[in-house]
Amino acid sequence: MVVLSDEYVIVSDPDVCGGKPVARGTRVPVQYILELSTKGYDIEKIHEEYPAVSRDLIAKVLKLLSESKIIRVAH
Repeated sequence: MVVLSDEYVIVSDPDVCGGKPVARGTRVPVQYILELSTKGYDIEKIHEEYPAVSRDLIAKVLKLLSESKIIRVAH
């Protein structure tokens, strides 16, 4: 088992959602979080749609995606 540091908020595993990048510790593709954000959903509304993803993790994912065009995804 690989232990990742807290900086990895987006992970990819071929056995989870076909390898799509997901929010760490969930089966929620990051794409879904990003799509809701671009539709104007705030963190609370996104959390209501995907309660398996904590508010804190949603905030970290959105921050990471807004700050950088290059992200490190753990495989």
